Amino acid sequence: MIECIRRTSANVKRWQNGDMALRWTAAGMLEAELSFRRIQGHADLAELAIEIERVITHHITTDTPPIPSTQTKQTATLAT
Repeated sequence: MIECIRRTSANVKRWQNGDMALRWTAAGMLEAELSFRRIQGHADLAELAIEIERVITHHITTDTPPIPSTQTKQTATLAT
């Protein structure tokens, strides 16, 4: 991603202010976004976050181990 930002902002000859630098950085990030890979199981990340929150909340309120959920899904892995 950093290389995409450098490549995008390399043609700027005269930086005017911080807002200009932020605009060019954002443009580079949008260009880098096109080459990102999608995480396998990304649709299940919301359920994973809810389950983690449930376990943490249960752990904070009681000292007993949480009861496993019946809807546990596989964890997300990076696409190859």
